[in-house]
Amino acid sequence: MSVDRILKGLFRFQKRVYPKHRDLFQKLALGQRPQALFITCADSRIDPCMLTQTKPGELFICRIVGNIVPPYPDAIGGVSATIEYAVGVLGVPDVIVCGHTDCGVLKGVMNPEPLEPLTSVSAWLSYAQPARKAAASQEPTHSGPEFLLALTERNVIEQLGNLRTHPLVAARLAQGDLQLHGWVYDLGEGLVTAYDNDQQAFVPLERPEPTLRAGRRS
Repeated sequence: MSVDRILKGLFRFQKRVYPKHRDLFQKLALGQRPQALFITCADSRIDPCMLTQTKPGELFICRIVGNIVPPYPDAIGGVSATIEYAVGVLGVPDVIVCGHTDCGVLKGVMNPEPLEPLTSVSAWLSYAQPARKAAASQEPTHSGPEFLLALTERNVIEQLGNLRTHPLVAARLAQGDLQLHGWVYDLGEGLVTAYDNDQQAFVPLERPEPTLRAGRRS
């Protein structure tokens, strides 16, 4: 795909999509109140808004290879600044860390030698080593699709732990007005599992209960 195709999409947006949703975009131009901070991998196969069927303005998105959240105060930079802004300024009530199947970054964690010339990538992947060690202690084989899935799930758990080290996250959790969620998205099946702390496992997401609307009594 060349940039020409991207430009065609841009012009189609300006001509067809924007006019159809002009009121929404003009409202968004005045400010934002996102429902959640969504931290996921930079993998091109993931579209957070398509996956969650959310509209512009509903998700504050942080995309980074391996959906890695360095523990505070390590690697203070774009990821930590995004977390701080979403939690401390925008006041999002939820933070979601979403991993995915067939993650090339985690394949690199399993087989790091080919990535050694990429010094920045290799340094970043060091934050996934605790997940590799934890997965290796539970899985009999340290390669193959089963181990990759175990590593993917464990990596999400580790990043949730790292999130809790960020001061503003810790403060909001202590206040009880912030919730953390760990998801894994199956690219081929379109399914999402969520980490259940009570079961210590990833389980299928349950459909939310419908919101009851006030109506006339019979």
